[in-house]
Amino acid sequence: MRNIVCAALVAALCSVSGVRAAEVGPGYDIQMSRLIPMRDGVELEAWITRPSHLTQGAPAVLTLTQYDIDGSRRGEPPYFAQRGFVWVQAYVRGRGRSGGDKNDNLGLQVGRDGYDLVEWIARQSWSNGQVVMYGGSFVGMTQWHTAAQLPPHLSAIAPYVPIYPGWDIPNSNGIPQAWTTVILGYTAGRTLNPGFISNEEYWSGKMLEQYAAQRPFGELDAAIGIAADDWWMPDANGAHVPMLRMWLDHVGDAAFNLAGEPKAEQYAAMNFPVLTATGFFDDDQPGALHYYRAHVAHAPAAAVARHYLIIGPWDHGGTQVPAKEIDGLAIPDNAVLDMKQLHADWYDWALGHGALPAFFHGQRVAFYVMGENAWHYAHTLEEASSGKELVLNLSDPRGTPAGVFQAGKLTAATPAAEPAAQLVSDPRELPELAVAKYAAAENLLSTFRAYQKRALVFHSDPLATATTFAGHMRLILVCAADTPDFDLSAQVFMIRADGSAVRLGDDIRRARFRDGQFAAKLLKPGEQVEIPFEFRWAAWRLPAGAQLRLVLQPLNSPNYQKNYNTGGRIGYEKPEDARVAHISVFHDGKRRSRLILPLYNDNLTPAAPATSSAPQ
Repeated sequence: MRNIVCAALVAALCSVSGVRAAEVGPGYDIQMSRLIPMRDGVELEAWITRPSHLTQGAPAVLTLTQYDIDGSRRGEPPYFAQRGFVWVQAYVRGRGRSGGDKNDNLGLQVGRDGYDLVEWIARQSWSNGQVVMYGGSFVGMTQWHTAAQLPPHLSAIAPYVPIYPGWDIPNSNGIPQAWTTVILGYTAGRTLNPGFISNEEYWSGKMLEQYAAQRPFGELDAAIGIAADDWWMPDANGAHVPMLRMWLDHVGDAAFNLAGEPKAEQYAAMNFPVLTATGFFDDDQPGALHYYRAHVAHAPAAAVARHYLIIGPWDHGGTQVPAKEIDGLAIPDNAVLDMKQLHADWYDWALGHGALPAFFHGQRVAFYVMGENAWHYAHTLEEASSGKELVLNLSDPRGTPAGVFQAGKLTAATPAAEPAAQLVSDPRELPELAVAKYAAAENLLSTFRAYQKRALVFHSDPLATATTFAGHMRLILVCAADTPDFDLSAQVFMIRADGSAVRLGDDIRRARFRDGQFAAKLLKPGEQVEIPFEFRWAAWRLPAGAQLRLVLQPLNSPNYQKNYNTGGRIGYEKPEDARVAHISVFHDGKRRSRLILPLYNDNLTPAAPATSSAPQ
């Protein structure tokens, strides 16, 4: 009865005021849980949000996701519907009402399903045949893998912070990540588990618990509570193997890890615009730029000319929704972009319905320079760097620095004959237990790592003039050890004149993968090798008076699979077989360990503040 009265009242009000029915309501319609058939008969669940009162076909935005399907995390469906797009959000296999299992072979099935979704959308009466894709992280990956299948009606993709299975997950430079198990828990079962992901006390506590007990890394998923028959992959005999163990069994195996990646010939056939976005502190920047560089290397020139790249002072989540603070670091107003509006404006351009967003200033690469706090633009990513480098050699006449207050030097001068710095990596030590309370709140401003027992610290002199770098900082360590393998962590900080610090970059390396994560080669006793570190792409103006700090230490963390330095099978070494690694880091005139900063291209100039196409 109440509903009938309300309806009558609305009708009366509309009659009195002259308001037409089309002028009230949310302006969009939602079709929930529509099942869309794939080529093999499996159906995927999709929620479809359309502008109300469509009179002709509209372009559609597709997201193929393992996360939310109703837009609850970021509210995109109503936004894009109100901009005139049909929003189609579909669950991958094994999620929600979608059929099939969560055993995708690193992206191949996702790509095939993406193709079928694109072509299904193009056949609908509400579609004008133009389909673009949207989303970050896993959802960025599904865009590239769909694009690799070359659906005829795919008109553009906009992957930001896309993961690259086998390249930047589930391993970092060949070192298995514990975080992978957290994502498996976040997406355990068929619905998203926000309560689990927000319960850091639980999953980080479980990581620390396993670390303290020196339990095998392959047991971490079970310790967290992930069911073995939920996330799995088939082995060569078709048996179900838990996902974590399958990945662990194939560390360093390029054929397995990269089976699903887009191939050169697929990039060569892509002929649509692309918008890539990543951040200085994005854990998946390596994947985002790997896709970007592969596309630029192999796609037709006309397609490369329509690939736009944005790199800002953001982390993984902050690239998707830029904010005034990223991991403790204050972000200037003009770097806090409205990514939904920028994407919508860019889609209008890509589909021929509008001009290129003024934010790009007619250039293909937009990058932010922190410290100067301005956007800069270039035709290619390589043009951001001048080709010149600031090379700072590690140096200490004593050989081994004696701590933060008696640190070694980072110097442009070539070191004289100096003894090597000595670094001890004892896998049976548990240093993270002593700093657990600090590590729980660690951010870009934290400096406690430099004060740890095994850390080696090197400082530059205060900069005489302001210095701007743009690109990948690199660190080359000339090392030798008495064990077949070891892991190292490196962090680079800017220390301002007032003593405050900002972490500019960090990286981890495993000695056996010094020539690449798919080129394992154990060390011989005393063998001198170069271990290259490459930090994430960033651009900073370092003020006069600032110093650089380099912190080196053994990687011994609950966040990664522990290396027991035996050279044995990764993830299956035993604590009782652990070997203490005595590592020599050489820093003399003939064996120069060095930190390298790519200097900014002064021929580029900063642009005016961002326009309405990219609100500040």
